[in-house]
Amino acid sequence: MKKVDLLLFGATRNTGLSIACMAVGKGEAVAVMARKESDVSALKRLGVTVVHGDAFDIQDCRRTLNDIRPRRVVSLMGGKNAQGRRVCGEGNINVICALEESDSIERCLLVTSMGCGEQYEALSDHVKKFLGEALRAKTEAENYLKKSGLPWTIVRPGGLSDEPASGNFCLLDGADRSRKGYVSRGDVAAAVLRVLDDPVWLYRAVTVQCDKDVEDAIHA
Repeated sequence: MKKVDLLLFGATRNTGLSIACMAVGKGEAVAVMARKESDVSALKRLGVTVVHGDAFDIQDCRRTLNDIRPRRVVSLMGGKNAQGRRVCGEGNINVICALEESDSIERCLLVTSMGCGEQYEALSDHVKKFLGEALRAKTEAENYLKKSGLPWTIVRPGGLSDEPASGNFCLLDGADRSRKGYVSRGDVAAAVLRVLDDPVWLYRAVTVQCDKDVEDAIHA
């Protein structure tokens, strides 16, 4: 049994890997659950503890939590498998269910997307056509977390880019359609770690967007 500061789901690359890197840099003990076929070489170079498991299997989620005993949990899982099962819905719900049965944690943070939850109805028909399935699955996981009794925070990033982190992001209670720039994955990672321990964001959903208005984004 190993106790860690932070357990991540969906962190072998992109935003999740950036969170792992930043957390390790702060001196935190970090663990990640990843599928056996995932490339975890970057995580191992960071000294992250890797536990093999599949979020579609709730027993794997339970075993990981029992072995790791995390203080906080962050899940960033998204996408769907060859059978059409969405890990952003089913997988995240399995993690939440397993957390409900485990020792108490300080915070469960779920990363979804801008447009989830109460933001969905304001989206255009075009966006709903192409992203609706994923947004509805993520919203299902959000709703499950809200009803779970766990200490939760939800982070909803806007459009993502692979640009280096700049600190040029803002934390909002709702989507601001005047902010058209993309937010970097590194900045989303920084935002997650900023709100993770902040009591201000407990039991709230925060939207993370580029800190630019329309005119600034056009001339950037």
